[in-house]
Amino acid sequence: GRMVKHGSSALRCVLMRCADSFALHNPVVYEYKLKKMNEGKFFRVALSHVAKKLIRTIYTLEKNDLDFDQSKLR
Repeated sequence: GRMVKHGSSALRCVLMRCADSFALHNPVVYEYKLKKMNEGKFFRVALSHVAKKLIRTIYTLEKNDLDFDQSKLR
């Protein structure tokens, strides 16, 4: 879906910066971002996809009480 802009703009900005850092330091996520950009997505749109992936990753780790393991990312 679309990015909902009803929430905190400061929080959204921090989330996008975290997503950029997540993609920069993680080769799997970086390839995912490049894949989205090669599909014709703009940089900010590809970054929002990475942000969604980051949120899903954090949620799964917290829900299942797991530690982060980079090899399990896909």
